[in-house]
Amino acid sequence: MLSIVPLRQSDITATVALHRENLRLGLFPRLGRHFLGLYQESFARSPYGIALVARDDDEVVGALFGTTSNAEHYRWVTHNFGSKLALAGCGAMLTRPQVALDFARTRMGRYAKGVARHIGLVPPASSGQPQAPRPISVLSHIVTDAAARRRGIGRRLIEGFASRASASGVHRALLVTEEGGLGTPFFERLGCRLIGRHKSQDGAILREYRLILDEEGAYEDLDGDRVAYTVVRAYPKRLGSAGILPHRP
Repeated sequence: MLSIVPLRQSDITATVALHRENLRLGLFPRLGRHFLGLYQESFARSPYGIALVARDDDEVVGALFGTTSNAEHYRWVTHNFGSKLALAGCGAMLTRPQVALDFARTRMGRYAKGVARHIGLVPPASSGQPQAPRPISVLSHIVTDAAARRRGIGRRLIEGFASRASASGVHRALLVTEEGGLGTPFFERLGCRLIGRHKSQDGAILREYRLILDEEGAYEDLDGDRVAYTVVRAYPKRLGSAGILPHRP
């Protein structure tokens, strides 16, 4: 029987394998199982993270990782997991010189500035607005076992994410997928709204989508050619009927 439940420590070996086999975009899968396991664990432990697995009886057949507030999540990770991730990443790059060169070429400067900003060495850029910015929720990764696809597992995982994010006061989430990959048709079938395209640091073309999580998010997503009742009535068709799942504190 398929169930969507919070990630357990004992699930990480399986979720890392799923990630490495199916989500190869970016640097993290190239840093090895240990680094990727710590990275996934950080979502489960962070108060701003969401880490779910799809379990078919005792077998993990899917996983999802996201945030309810992306900036707060990565600030928490920097303070609580930063040293572990840095050591694991550096250790991986010592035995993977090409990965180290790619990191230095594409990411080192941005990562250094980000860490300095999070720990207070560099003041945050002023937005010129007195009010606090609205937290940005991000669906970071979703993956299902290739042998278990077309069973609605991805949809169930996103329903679980939507339920937990909505319970935290989040109404919309962002997600990014590689253009031409399996994610594009999947997210568009769910009714996600394409809001931009850009090139990744590794040169891949990415598509950025907005995922509406509840009716309030649908109202917030209005634009000039739609009216409120149309958007809200359409919302339940996007994700189907999302059952209420236990919320991890």
